Amino acid sequence: MEAYQPQYEGSPNPVAIVGVHLAKKGLSGAIACDFKRISRKKAAFKALKDAFKADYGVDFETASSSTGKEPCVLAKFDDGSTAMLLDARDLALVDGDMKKFDKNLRAKMLFFF
Repeated sequence: MEAYQPQYEGSPNPVAIVGVHLAKKGLSGAIACDFKRISRKKAAFKALKDAFKADYGVDFETASSSTGKEPCVLAKFDDGSTAMLLDARDLALVDGDMKKFDKNLRAKMLFFF
């Protein structure tokens, strides 16, 4: 698959996908955060990151936050803007399943990429 090319001249280019997990320490934080349940699967998550780099030409980063919008997955663009791809509800529906996460994220990326 070719790397993403913007549809319109002047459109920002995506540079990364950012998975934001709930910055709550301890076992309860790991259980409560639907994105952590996915990113803890080290081998499968690394394979997913490598696939997104190959398919879309973007890095997959992780970050923590406690502002009330997490967990979520964002698209980060070269102009500094971001767009939410998956929100907490989407991640809850994935229920820790890596295949569902991959499928849902790729479906949402069709709108932005």
